[in-house]
Amino acid sequence: MSVNAFRAALVVEGEYIAAWQYQMLERLLASGCVHLVMVVFRQPVALTLLQRLNAALLNALHYVDGKLFKCPVAAQQPTSFLHLLGDVGCCDAGGKRYHTLLEQQTLDVVIDLSTQTPLAELVDVAPYGVWRHFFGQAFECSDRYTGIREYANQQAEILSGLERWMAGQTAPEYIFAATTSTDAASINRGIERTLWKMADFIPQRLQELLNLGENTFSQNVKVRMQPLALAPPEKTAHFGVAAILQVLWRYPNNFLNKLFISLFRAEQWILLSKATGALTEAGALEQFRKWIPPRDRFWADPFVVEYSGEQYVFFEELIYARGIGHLACVRLNADGSHSDPVTILEKPYHLSYPFVFQHQGQYYMIPETAGNHTVEVYRCEDFPHRWVFEKNLMTGVEAYDATLMEYEGRWWLFASMRQDQRCSPSEALYLFHADDPLSTKWQPHPQNPVVASAARARPAGRIFNAAGQWYRPSQNCAGTYGRGLNINRIQQLDVNTYREQLVSHYLPDGQHDMNGMHTLGVSSPVSVADAVHVHRRLGRVDRWVVKLNRFFSQPLVISS
Repeated sequence: MSVNAFRAALVVEGEYIAAWQYQMLERLLASGCVHLVMVVFRQPVALTLLQRLNAALLNALHYVDGKLFKCPVAAQQPTSFLHLLGDVGCCDAGGKRYHTLLEQQTLDVVIDLSTQTPLAELVDVAPYGVWRHFFGQAFECSDRYTGIREYANQQAEILSGLERWMAGQTAPEYIFAATTSTDAASINRGIERTLWKMADFIPQRLQELLNLGENTFSQNVKVRMQPLALAPPEKTAHFGVAAILQVLWRYPNNFLNKLFISLFRAEQWILLSKATGALTEAGALEQFRKWIPPRDRFWADPFVVEYSGEQYVFFEELIYARGIGHLACVRLNADGSHSDPVTILEKPYHLSYPFVFQHQGQYYMIPETAGNHTVEVYRCEDFPHRWVFEKNLMTGVEAYDATLMEYEGRWWLFASMRQDQRCSPSEALYLFHADDPLSTKWQPHPQNPVVASAARARPAGRIFNAAGQWYRPSQNCAGTYGRGLNINRIQQLDVNTYREQLVSHYLPDGQHDMNGMHTLGVSSPVSVADAVHVHRRLGRVDRWVVKLNRFFSQPLVISS
């Protein structure tokens, strides 16, 4: 079936929907891929006394968290959507008008925002199925417990996604999944990031279906969902008073831990160098040589470039008193030492991630300029110190760590992006392609975001080839920014499908005085990475405090 826009029905439980759902509906209608022809109202399921008690306790928990961390859960605010409908036909499920509209209207897809099992007659008449969001590892279609379970169990990520109910199937098909980083201190922060990000799921995936057709769309679903092996949930008990008290117990522990770190510990991003070895040893910190900068600054995001037989390292330098980063460069010496850093590019906005590449005999650099809402490219006039602005590859975007790759005659641009300021910039990888690296007409990949994981999305350095295979370094930002580093093998890259597989990962946890890393510059004979160096003011006492904190922070087993 070929369509210019899907004829869709919307299922709700009243004239008010959550604010994040309202934003989703706005974006969907603005995209032009959907023509809304019918709205179905269902009666909400009456809550039992126990469920009402749990709801009151959860509301109190959200209120306390919002006051403590100045973060109310705005995404769940009830919002009327009726003014968006125009002359769309509305009806109550099961009523006479409902059946009349079903007979009169041809439906392609149903968007179900209710928390109940989909209506069987809607599943039967919609060839592209009934689409619903799911939240958390229990895959529930209610956002009441999103983020709370993960916080209590000390999970680094909150899972969310889309399911599709199709005629003839006894269980939903999971067609998209994403993860959001939990917040170490606040429940509400993780909830907000999760729900606002979910506003993009249905608009993006319906656009993919419209662009590629059902066959290619279904193949892409298999590619992205098969490694997760999601299954329908088992019924579990509801939260209770004891569970809420257990969650509240985490607050003082988090506060005391944060106070201890601020008083007795200092963390600083530094650079590390090592002789390039096997791919599986790329993040082995004990093999690296430390480059520790002065205590008034940090160094991060290294890129290694060979020029006239010598190696240079380009990186971000941030002086704490200035507050924004600039770009610097050093020359590597034969004995593994390096020259003094020289500032090569400075702007009134933050610069980092100096991706240097060569094209037609000329060196160019794409620094991260998300603070200026651009993807800028600079041309080298005098290597390695003089760089001049060439052009903007993109404008009006918030793109982080743009990374280019030339593959099978096309140029591919990977970048971490977000569509909403309330979301994290590190959890969705977007892919674009063009026939020239200096093009200003980059085509978005239909699978965008091609990776939607807090633990694997954000770029972490130049994509490199080893033994005929391409590997993409990525950051692990699950739980905290710069937690660790991954190496992903690119399995498929074309204009319709992107697929990669995690082959190794590194999560420095304070051993070797390192507590995180997020960029790897692979080169030969020397590779360079960055890491968080921990300055412990209390020496051995600090290590015992860490062990004690881990004991009191054991995950709490709480069901949904």
